[in-house]
Amino acid sequence: MLTIDSLAKVILSCRDDISNKKLQKLAYYVYAWYLTIHGTEIADISFEAWEHGPVCRRLYNNYRSYGWNEIPRFNGFVLANDDDIKFVETVLDVYGDYTADELEEMTHNDAPWQEARRGCPKHVASDAVITKQSIVQFYNTQMNIRDRIVNQFKEN
Repeated sequence: MLTIDSLAKVILSCRDDISNKKLQKLAYYVYAWYLTIHGTEIADISFEAWEHGPVCRRLYNNYRSYGWNEIPRFNGFVLANDDDIKFVETVLDVYGDYTADELEEMTHNDAPWQEARRGCPKHVASDAVITKQSIVQFYNTQMNIRDRIVNQFKEN
């Protein structure tokens, strides 16, 4: 299992265009797909249904000083096994070219975020946790993306 810091560093080592907002959404999709496909967490983290989509508070606080700006690419050593790195890279192949705003919109259309935000007005802060059960239940219905990630992971 990765630490939240290791997960962030793997993501940041793959791309140059990552703001805190985009990092949050990419980490969420990595977490969601790993949990759905493997039945276990890639890192011991949770995501809250914030106004701009899923956010891991610990990860947000680690990179909040960058504001809306891009976070520098990470070029150091990451404590992670090859399969976890390969899985993160595979998910980034699917989601990495989207902008932070596009990823936000995508997560807003997904049931786990919507369910956690239920009853919360549009521009009001929320710390409601997106449950593992809702993540797995929803992403298990997204067979095209699941198959793409599984097949691409096997090919690499």
